[in-house]
Amino acid sequence: MRGLRVGLVCPYSVDRPGGVQNHVLGLAGALRYLGHRPAVLAPGDLGPADGEFTSAGPALPVPYNGSIARVSFGPVTAARVRRWLRQGDFDLVHLHEPITPSIALLALRHADVPVVATYHTATPRSRTMQLAGDALRRLIEKIDAGIAVSESARDVVVRHLGRDPVVVPNGFEHAWFRREQAAASPGPGRWRGGERPRLTFLGRLDEPRKGLAVLLDALPAIRAAIGEVEVCLAGHGMPPGGSTALLGVRVLGGIDEEHKRTLLAGTDVFVASQVARESFGIVLLEALAAGAEVVASDLSAFVELLHRPGEVSAGQLFRRGDPLALAAAVTRVLGDGVRRQPTAADHAARYDWSEVAPRIAQIYAATVHPAPARSSAAGPDQRVRRTWTLLDEALIDRARRVLELTNPTIDPALADSHQLRVHQAAVDALAAAREGVTQRHREQVESDLSRLLVRADPSALRAEHERATLARRLHNDAVAAAVRTRRAGVPAMRAFEMAES
Repeated sequence: MRGLRVGLVCPYSVDRPGGVQNHVLGLAGALRYLGHRPAVLAPGDLGPADGEFTSAGPALPVPYNGSIARVSFGPVTAARVRRWLRQGDFDLVHLHEPITPSIALLALRHADVPVVATYHTATPRSRTMQLAGDALRRLIEKIDAGIAVSESARDVVVRHLGRDPVVVPNGFEHAWFRREQAAASPGPGRWRGGERPRLTFLGRLDEPRKGLAVLLDALPAIRAAIGEVEVCLAGHGMPPGGSTALLGVRVLGGIDEEHKRTLLAGTDVFVASQVARESFGIVLLEALAAGAEVVASDLSAFVELLHRPGEVSAGQLFRRGDPLALAAAVTRVLGDGVRRQPTAADHAARYDWSEVAPRIAQIYAATVHPAPARSSAAGPDQRVRRTWTLLDEALIDRARRVLELTNPTIDPALADSHQLRVHQAAVDALAAAREGVTQRHREQVESDLSRLLVRADPSALRAEHERATLARRLHNDAVAAAVRTRRAGVPAMRAFEMAES
């Protein structure tokens, strides 16, 4: 596939570091390495930077998702977004947090090329999501492919927006943190930070959902169990509790990426004591890559990140909001002398951009088609016909690839094997797409092919196995959008038949 011109839209100001901002900028670099041509639009000023960056203007702080989001909105900002889209000559745009009142929503409204959207929020009772599910339905239907950074984020999208995004995690530069660990000078004694074990907390210090108060309340029990510890707090804002709670605690304030890597390389235990609304937790992976142990609250996103079935846990979990449980977890890590490195660091390597970016590029490839430019004047029938045409083209491509891999005339050993059944399903799918059979039959053979591929031996059909999982999600999204678009103009029974198929 030729390199794509990709417009990346970040809703939050790059003046302050954050998970979404770091993800967008990291993705831009990874896409550039893969041969694509990304450009970034975001509020704030990035300063000297590699690649193309356009500022959407200054940002205003607004409460959002239990935090303070610095976003840009309004008529002047909308004009900047339209100009950026017009001059960018993009093959597609990739929006992050597309329904926040920000430049991402403005870009969604004005985009006339395919749209990919990444959802980062994991707030089960999100009022914004609930309102968007109804008020922004027509705009949401412009999204061709959705990505959620975790199962927690995906569940919120499914519940409130009725979409089924593909789960692709956040990425990071694993090697940067490993290099910092290798370069760090070992301190005296057994601890990475010096004579005492070092506990580190990273995040806004004045946001209750980040859980700093839980860590501060746990410190007396930690010190009673293992003696003196050094505690480093890095992040913007003023910590709670006053001077008494901060005895023996270093408050570093906001730090840049370089200082963060150095800090983590000298950390014995990284504490993620968040109590709510976390959709991923990239800093946990950064800490693991830097060689630190991780103690984290049992939020769904953290459990998903640190635990894999059949593998040793990459970190210690404790009951969220419970200082005594946090103290017990830290005591177990520092007291038993068992280091989970390098196993945990290897776990973090799975989220390196070299692993994550190609999966996102694969979604781009499945989204970009030589279809006519979008038009807000396009009627429901035209949009539905275009959707079915693109689905048929995608099915033909997949069936052809499968036939090449499972042709029994090339490999007689396939007789009576699962691959032979996959081969026959591909033959049926190709015939259905070419012969113009009924929509119900076409949907059935597509489903049969996907189901058999998902059950196939990964060693023989690994690439198609992964494509089947991805394509099925994209396919379901497209069918759902087509049904919703046309539902008002067709008999109710026909709508139910399409949905059932």
